[in-house]
This record gives sequence, C-alpha cells and structure tokens, in this order.
Amino acid sequence: MRGREIHGEDMVLLDADIAGCVVSTLSGPLDEKRRKVLLLCLAAVEKVLPSIDGSASEYYEHLRDMAALAVELGNADAR
Repeated sequence: MRGREIHGEDMVLLDADIAGCVVSTLSGPLDEKRRKVLLLCLAAVEKVLPSIDGSASEYYEHLRDMAALAVELGNADAR
C-alpha cells in the first residue's frame, strides 16, 4: 500500500499511526491524545476497507481490530 491514498487517507500513515498507538498500550493506558488518534484511525479504516482487496484487506482488518481493542482497553482503564 506504499504510496497509495484511498479516500484521502495515506495508507502508510494510517498503518503507522495505528501501530504506534497500539504499541503504546503495551506500556500502559493510552493518554487522551493517542486515544483520539485511534478513534480517528478507526473511522478512517472503516471508510477505506471496502475499497481494499486481497491480503491488504486482511492486514487492515487486523489493524482495525487492534485499534479497537486498544481503545476498549483504554476505556476499561478509565473506569
């Protein structure tokens, strides 16, 4: 997906943003900034997924699932 932009989303940047935030959750709860970034990324992934096929689709589905889990864990820690 290098160099591809789908519906205004840079696919490499989307990948990097999600991965960076997810890695941060391994060290502890997300701060509000990273949580907001993940929520924006989740919306972006949902927007582009229908336009992706093959193994890239599977990859971005996994990214979406990891982002959703990280947000969920952050919500649980906030309670």
